[in-house]
Amino acid sequence: MANETSLYPEHARPGRPGNGWTSRDLVVGTSLIALLVTLFMPWFSGTVVMTGTGASRAFGSADGPRAHGYVWFVFALVIIALVVLVARDAIGEVPGNLPSPAQMLAVATGLALLLTILGAFIKPSPTFGFLALSPTGASTQFTLSVGFSYGGFVAVAAALVAFVAAFGAAGRLNSSRISMPAIRRRPSTS
Repeated sequence: MANETSLYPEHARPGRPGNGWTSRDLVVGTSLIALLVTLFMPWFSGTVVMTGTGASRAFGSADGPRAHGYVWFVFALVIIALVVLVARDAIGEVPGNLPSPAQMLAVATGLALLLTILGAFIKPSPTFGFLALSPTGASTQFTLSVGFSYGGFVAVAAALVAFVAAFGAAGRLNSSRISMPAIRRRPSTS
């Protein structure tokens, strides 16, 4: 009966167990996913106002990548940060003089925060404005005004939380490497 299969098979033992996710890793991952979602929420809204009649109606809204094309870099940085977060044990095993995964995560989230702030607080220019003439010869001017919407603010908050948590993890892990060697003075010969 030595060849029988057990109801409770033994699991293969890994060569080296992973470190697991800390609470900071969970905060970084959650806020990165929130940032990824908020990239496609309305960041700006537009209103068309007719000068002749004073009537206005909502024109529409634009998400981050549609308003500013460089917000696609934020999308790429978030994907890179998520890959580093998930594969940090494998990245740590790569031979060579690479930055630590915590440092890579801090840089990616920092750049994502910077680009998100720029995208959220720089209003896109109105794409058009026109003047319409009625058959009687009276002119009606249409103006487009662009305002902020909630998506940009939520994206900045998510990017800020991700950066603060990643920067704190990078500083905690590498605080021993930051110390500078002491400068030795030569004794004066005077």
